[in-house]
Amino acid sequence: MTKEEFSALATAREARALLAAQEFDEDGGWREFTALREKRRKFRLRIVRLAVAAGLALAIGAGLWLFTPSGNTLHTADSAGPGKVRLRTADGRILELDRGAGTIQDNDIARIQAAGDSLVYTAGNTGSEGAKMDTLEIPAGMPFRLLLADGTKVWLNATSKLIYPAAFHGEAREVYLEGEGYFEVAQNARQPFRVHSGKTITTVLGTAFNIRAYNASVITTLSSGKVKVTAGAAVVTLLPDEQSTFDPESGRLDKAPAIAADMTAWVQGNLYFDSAPLADITESLGRYYGLDFSFDDAATSQLRFTLDMPRPATIEEALAQLKASRTDLHFQINGKVVTVSRRLQP
Repeated sequence: MTKEEFSALATAREARALLAAQEFDEDGGWREFTALREKRRKFRLRIVRLAVAAGLALAIGAGLWLFTPSGNTLHTADSAGPGKVRLRTADGRILELDRGAGTIQDNDIARIQAAGDSLVYTAGNTGSEGAKMDTLEIPAGMPFRLLLADGTKVWLNATSKLIYPAAFHGEAREVYLEGEGYFEVAQNARQPFRVHSGKTITTVLGTAFNIRAYNASVITTLSSGKVKVTAGAAVVTLLPDEQSTFDPESGRLDKAPAIAADMTAWVQGNLYFDSAPLADITESLGRYYGLDFSFDDAATSQLRFTLDMPRPATIEEALAQLKASRTDLHFQINGKVVTVSRRLQP
C-alpha cells in the first residue's frame, strides 16, 4: 500500500472500533445495527478496494487463474448449508425456519416470533423454574440473530448452537453455546447471565462479549463491561479489549490483551484476519459457504494473510482476494471440496 492507502485503512479500522462501542436502545437496536452495518460496509469496501485493486489488476492482466471451479456453480453463503436454521422448542416441536415472518409460539410462557434472519422472544405472564430449554441450530451459511426474553441480544455465527429457556426464572440466566456467539446482555443485577461453553462458564451482569468454541478450546473476548470466566478451579476477570483462552489439553486458562472490534467483525458482516494462517481463514470460509478445504502440504496451510473486507456473496470472490496477494496460490473447487495448492512461478 501507499502511505495514503495505509492511512485510509487505519482510519477505517478506527471507525469500526467506534461503531462497535456504540450502545443500541431496546426498541430500535436491530434497525440501528442494520443501518450502521450497511453504511460501514460501503465505507470499508472503498478502503479495501484501494488495497487489493492493484493486485487484482496485475493477476487478471497477466492471464493468471484465480481459481478453477468444477462446473459453473457459484458457492454462496445463503445456499451453503445442509439445511435451514432449526428450532427445537421445549414442547418437542422441530421447526425449520425460512426467510418469512410469523408467530411460532404464543402462550403464557413466551411469545416467539420469526422475522427473516432473526427470532424474537417475549416473556409471558407465567412460568416456572427449571423450564425445559429451546435449542437453536445454525447451519453453514450466514449468521443469525436472536433476542432473548430478558432483552439480551445474541448473534450466532455459522455452524453454531445455542440452548436456552424461552423465559428466564430462578437465580441465574443460564444458556449453553456451541460454536461462536456474540452477546449483548441485558443488565439484571439480581439475575446473573451465564454462558456455558465447553468446560468454561462466563458470568456477567450486563455487558457485551464474544465466545468462540468451535473446537475444544474456548476463546472469550470482552467488548464492554466486565466478565468472569471460570474453567474448573481457574478463574480470570476480563475488562474491555481483553481475552481469555482455555486450552483443554493443558487445562490452562490464560488472559491477554485483544482488539475486541477485530474479533467481532463477523457480527457486522465482515471477514477480518490479521496475519492469520491460511488454515484458520479457510476454516471460517468453510463454515460460511458450506465447503471443506484440503491442502497439498502443511507449509501451504501455514501461509499467513491479512484480510479485512465485507463478507463476499460467493466463495469465488473470497478466494480471488487471497489470490490477489499471493499469485502462486491455486484453488480447485470440486463439489463441496476446495483443494489448495501452490504452483511454481515461471
